[in-house]
Amino acid sequence: MKVKLCGFTDKKSVAAAIAQKCDFLGFVFCKKSPRFIAPENAAIISAQVPSSIAKVAVVVDPDFEFLEKISQKFAPDFFQFHGKETLEFLQKSREKFPKIKIIKAFQITEAKDLQQVKNFENCADLFLFDGKNAGSGEKFDWKILQNFSCEKDWFLSGGLNVENIDEALKITGAKLIDISSGIEKIRGEKSVELIAELMQKINFYAPKS
Repeated sequence: MKVKLCGFTDKKSVAAAIAQKCDFLGFVFCKKSPRFIAPENAAIISAQVPSSIAKVAVVVDPDFEFLEKISQKFAPDFFQFHGKETLEFLQKSREKFPKIKIIKAFQITEAKDLQQVKNFENCADLFLFDGKNAGSGEKFDWKILQNFSCEKDWFLSGGLNVENIDEALKITGAKLIDISSGIEKIRGEKSVELIAELMQKINFYAPKS
């Protein structure tokens, strides 16, 4: 089980996530998000992140100029593309930034939405499945993912929290999970207490090998 905690905007919550030994830390570079942070500020609050934790830059339909700025200021391990980016765009991104891996996110509302995954299997390193409204805390029907398989590992995302994480894992069999609103008491602000509570529950349900 690997855990990505996402949407950080301050040093205190980043320190809490590091202390709980998550595997990925996500920073949102989309101005419409309540969790938006500028690349230069993300670099400051993530300076303490050890190399054992991957830094993820979450973007929505960016241009290459913005990706270059993120690359230079923030130096992510992954770009997480959360918009309607095409296969051609992702291929060019990999050419321009060969050291930065790719997570391609998809909004899932019905089973046929999973069909598009095949188009990106040769380009993305990991996939992420979210609900219709990313970052809203809304979940989708997890049963859609029962018996689903593809060539790449994938994150389960969308509305996960301390109360439903065990059910989500039981239904989907997810080996990677992504949580943002589920570690917030106030929208857009991470809770140190919820980070600890959630990670403890995950480690109890699915201890790391």
